[in-house]
Amino acid sequence: MIAKLAEGLPVQLSTVVRRVDMTRRGVEVGTSRGPLVARAVIITASTGVLATGKIKFDPELPKRLAESIDKLTLGSYDHVAIELADNPLDLQSDDLVFEKAAGQRTAALLANTSGSTLCVIDLAGPFGRSLAAQGDASMVAFATDWLADLYGADVKKAIRRTHATQWSKDPWALGAFSSAPPGWQPARKLLMEPIRDRIWFAGEAAHETLWGTVGGAWESGERAADAALKRLGR
Repeated sequence: MIAKLAEGLPVQLSTVVRRVDMTRRGVEVGTSRGPLVARAVIITASTGVLATGKIKFDPELPKRLAESIDKLTLGSYDHVAIELADNPLDLQSDDLVFEKAAGQRTAALLANTSGSTLCVIDLAGPFGRSLAAQGDASMVAFATDWLADLYGADVKKAIRRTHATQWSKDPWALGAFSSAPPGWQPARKLLMEPIRDRIWFAGEAAHETLWGTVGGAWESGERAADAALKRLGR
């Protein structure tokens, strides 16, 4: 879907951004393939990546903006996708299942996603983070054992393909989605403000109501693009 939407655009993949220089008339972006010069730049890196300082800004970001990025930390939220043949759980399309658990070793289930044979087990919080750190095999093993405990051991016979996400270990994300601590919800609005009318930030963290969603990230990107185009006189 993303590739289809980007048809006709000069997209450059596998290009690491290391520096954003605003000391010039425009903006120079230092990358692993050399510099890129533009009149305006929209940055969609996660707050997790921005907080590490992997992307250097010259001059440095305004203090209140840097504080907002630090406060909008990313939580742990991963999925284990499991293909189950013949609906062994006997659930409807997009049924949600939660366990009445006595401890942190629990999960949530989205069954038969959009009418398919795909079931998604959600793992989050400290337990999810520690499990993801152990790798795909441990995540899939827990998810299948968890399903078997709830629905019986025969459910394992219906398992076909599996896949696990590990957002906290992904160097281009370093977490799932942003969470504002008490009193720091205005940080999202600060993240929307342009820097020198040349740089805009976009992404799920830069949306006041739809944070944590693809829809929020999409709207944020459109808003930043509209603002940049207006600044360029288009």
